[in-house]
Amino acid sequence: MTGTGAAVRRGRPRDPAKDVAVLEATIALLAQEGLGRVSMDRVAVAAGVSKVTIYTRWRSRDELIAAALQHLELGDLPPTTGDLRQDLVSRLEAMRRQYDRVGGMSIIGSCLADEPSSGQMLDIIRQSTLLPRRAHFAEVVHAAVDRGALPAGLDVERFISLLIGSLYAEHLAGRPLDEQWAPAVVDMALRGVQA
Repeated sequence: MTGTGAAVRRGRPRDPAKDVAVLEATIALLAQEGLGRVSMDRVAVAAGVSKVTIYTRWRSRDELIAAALQHLELGDLPPTTGDLRQDLVSRLEAMRRQYDRVGGMSIIGSCLADEPSSGQMLDIIRQSTLLPRRAHFAEVVHAAVDRGALPAGLDVERFISLLIGSLYAEHLAGRPLDEQWAPAVVDMALRGVQA
């Protein structure tokens, strides 16, 4: 014990770079090979760390997957400008870029395919990424409603579903998502609710 009564931590301090390596390796395995092939052993090899390193940070595979998905959510969020159209476009475009970069559609598909047997993957992906992502959109939309840029009675959650749902629908239809995709989706949605 120290003079203040706090316990002294033994061993080397944790290396944050190892945390990132493990989370990125987990994301890559999810996207490239699917949920069924993600194991602590395989993540350790892909990240270049020991299994002990992983287990000192995450107690189970599901906990690791949830952390990896949450790691995705924490990055790549554009700042809010107060311009409704610009903020919606930048958030939608950031989401598209991130999904493209990490294989987001493959990850979601793999988790959905596992849902009947695990019964929890959908909830993990919902809590770690989908709901926080929606909250970032909701912040922009609620502020626009408050200042009168959007109708007072707007169903905010449904409006967000229109925006985000377009990404999934276009991907499933095999339609290319170019640089005009996000502005076109936002403009169409705004015309609909402002009419």
